[in-house]
Amino acid sequence: MTLSPGVTIQWAAAFRFRRAKAKLAAGRRAQAAGLLTRAAKAGHAEAAYELARLYESGKGVICDLSMARHWAKSAADAGCVPAMALLARLYLLTPHPALGSSPAAARLYRGAARLTAEPEAARAYALKAAEVGNIDGMALAGYLYASGIGGEVCAQTALGYYRPAAAAGQIEAHLGLGTLLAGGHVGEPDYLAARLHFRIASDGGNLTARHYLALQLLKGLGGEQDQRGALRLLHSCAVKGYRASIEELAKYYLASGRTDTDKGRGIRWLSTLGRMGDRRACRDLEQRYRHGIDVVADAVEALFWLEKAALCGDTAAQFQMAVAAATGAAEVSENHQQARHWFAMAARNGHTIAMINLGRFLMKGIGGPVDLAQARVLLEDALAAGDLAALSALGEFYGFHADPPEPDAARQVLQQGADLDDALCRQLLQRMEHSQASWVA
Repeated sequence: MTLSPGVTIQWAAAFRFRRAKAKLAAGRRAQAAGLLTRAAKAGHAEAAYELARLYESGKGVICDLSMARHWAKSAADAGCVPAMALLARLYLLTPHPALGSSPAAARLYRGAARLTAEPEAARAYALKAAEVGNIDGMALAGYLYASGIGGEVCAQTALGYYRPAAAAGQIEAHLGLGTLLAGGHVGEPDYLAARLHFRIASDGGNLTARHYLALQLLKGLGGEQDQRGALRLLHSCAVKGYRASIEELAKYYLASGRTDTDKGRGIRWLSTLGRMGDRRACRDLEQRYRHGIDVVADAVEALFWLEKAALCGDTAAQFQMAVAAATGAAEVSENHQQARHWFAMAARNGHTIAMINLGRFLMKGIGGPVDLAQARVLLEDALAAGDLAALSALGEFYGFHADPPEPDAARQVLQQGADLDDALCRQLLQRMEHSQASWVA
């Protein structure tokens, strides 16, 4: 008997899928990925689902959320229920900002760098999975209704999805139920029931639930207060890098009235938070080392944390670093090139004084080459933003640095500053009058 081409293709796809599963069981993921790709391209839904999981995790293939979505959708639309729940979750994910959009990244990750979240599609596929009893789909549907992602907020609907999923042992559903009950989203807060759900999810390894349980123990919500148990739970989360627990430990140990030993622990946790890129922690540490609060005053250490905050995007810290580099203050050697760099970072974040100072640097060639076009843009933008300190800098630019000079524009802005009792604007006006008199003579 001769098989039709369609049947032959299906048989071959099923055979490759079985081989791929054996490879996965043996830990040979790269070989499995090749077999799964061929089976998925032939229309094998389960192969597409497994391939999507590999692309999401980066096991056996380069992690690529766009490819993960592609294969998960192929499987979900073919009726694979676990793929529906997976696709719903993938529609909520976006690439890490560090991925970048360089040509090299584009070649390596293809469409992943341009991927955006699709919350409405996520809700639609989560509901499809939930409707056929998939507990992951139910838990995700509950979360989407509780948070209002992809549609309306409805705590009661969320509760309806969470409960059967939690009864089936779905850990995230227990977390969701605890959050709804503790937050009073479905009536009066029920801390006792919330504590039970948080404990189940915590025992299942969910760090968010463990953190929430610790807070309940710390505050005595839903039962007796247990500071020792709370600290033990917070520590178990913190050592795994859970930021909220690290922050809570730092706050706990640095509270007023704690012993010197506790304060030392608090500084260590706050430093951990700072090294993770938390801007507030970096600024807190900078102030503590600057003024000797719970630590020995250390200007060099203070500068380290100020720079760390600046590199993490703290605009005020960027401006402070620029001023320190421009003036040689705060343990920083005078370095106009570095000052220009920091002013540029702060200016990009909308700091108007940084824009004005950078404009002065650019028009005078301080710390780098002259750039009159960019100086004009910065100074005019700072003035448009309402910073009147730009009047003197812009007047100086128009009158003495623009090529060709624009004396009428210079007089207009300098007179505006002089009328506001700006001494520098008055000096520049007098300088312009003197220069014009000398030219006429």
